[in-house]
This record gives sequence, structure tokens and C-alpha cells, in this order.
Amino acid sequence: MTTTPPSEDPVAVQLLAIINDPTAPEGDQLDAAMDLEDHSGAWFEQEIFEILRREDFSSVLAQMCAASLAGIWAREDRIDEKFFPELRRTALDEVLGILGARAPHLIPEGMQEG
Repeated sequence: MTTTPPSEDPVAVQLLAIINDPTAPEGDQLDAAMDLEDHSGAWFEQEIFEILRREDFSSVLAQMCAASLAGIWAREDRIDEKFFPELRRTALDEVLGILGARAPHLIPEGMQEG
């Protein structure tokens, strides 16, 4: 996967700016998190990973970001094998649910729901 410079995807940059702005209304942050799935790039995923870590994988914002991340992975037919083991709590549940529905073959062995 090639790394797309942030300047080439201004919408993605704006979505991340909203999510990372502590003064942004929660509703705006959640809406932005839901729209993350429509974008891609290694730099972009790294930013999502940082948000998930900051949110301790458990907030509603983390859940929305995790759902978008899983959507990206399902669309691109791959996961980030280095980051996946870090997932936990509601973020992990969200990723497993989305991948289970859209790309179950991507779920690492032993991680399937149920």
C-alpha cells in the first residue's frame, strides 16, 4: 500500500481534525468518525490507531472509529496485522462484527466471534 500524503485527501484531513479537536461537539466528532471509512492510506490508518489508543478502545468515539477502520479493511481485503492484536474492548467487538459480516476471512484465527 502506498502512503498518500495528507494534502492529497483534504476531506480525510478535515475529518481527523474534527475528531482530534477537543472543542468540537461530540455529535460532529461521531459523524466524522462514521465518514472515515470512505478514505484510505497508511498515514490515515495510523491516525485512526492513535485515536483508538487515546480513547482506550472503549468510548463511543472509539467504537465509531473502529467500525470505519473495519470497513476500510473489508473494502481493501486486508487488515493491519501489527495493530490488530492491540484492539480490545468495544473497539475489538466492533471490528469483529464488521469483518464477520463483510470479510470473515480477514479475522485472525482464534478471534472469531461466538
